[in-house]
Amino acid sequence: MWLTEINTQNITDDIIKKVLFSTIKSEFLEADCLIIFGCHLKPLLDERLECAIKILKSKKIDTILLTGGIGVNGNFNESEYMKKALLNFGIAENKILVDDRSTTTEENIVNSIQILRDTNLINNKKIVLVSNQAHLRRIGMELKKQLNGNKFDIIYEYPENSIISFDNVKNDNDLRNLATNEVKKIIRFIEQGIVDDEEIDFN
Repeated sequence: MWLTEINTQNITDDIIKKVLFSTIKSEFLEADCLIIFGCHLKPLLDERLECAIKILKSKKIDTILLTGGIGVNGNFNESEYMKKALLNFGIAENKILVDDRSTTTEENIVNSIQILRDTNLINNKKIVLVSNQAHLRRIGMELKKQLNGNKFDIIYEYPENSIISFDNVKNDNDLRNLATNEVKKIIRFIEQGIVDDEEIDFN
């Protein structure tokens, strides 16, 4: 089943699970760049930071890219917040790249790609994306669309026990509405040509 075949008037729990919560993690020992996506909600951003720090403890990561300024609904600079946390953890400042201007995921992607191009971190590179699982499909789709023709590997990483887990989404109306809107946004982006359609296995 293709994403565009989903009936947006009837987004079931199964659809939410398959579209947003089926991202597969890959085993890896090292990567050229790890990107942490910002969030205007500090509890979610802290989850992402904790996930990234666990990776940095056990994997060889050459460069870290922090993306996120003051979000549309935010009141703090997300990249500055993340950079301070990483420096406190002991990460060398010269390993950290910063996009502190983005206010949306779309701007995160555009600005991150420009930084990756400027620092020769795209072609034949291994890139780790860190965000919440429900956010990663759209991030991956946007990145692949905009980098079409470039050869690179994407690795998805996310907090295992997140506030926005599938179990919590099923049992909380507000979270379920967020997840439903995320599925609708992905389909809308496909229809607008922002990302390419993808086939989902519902077996």
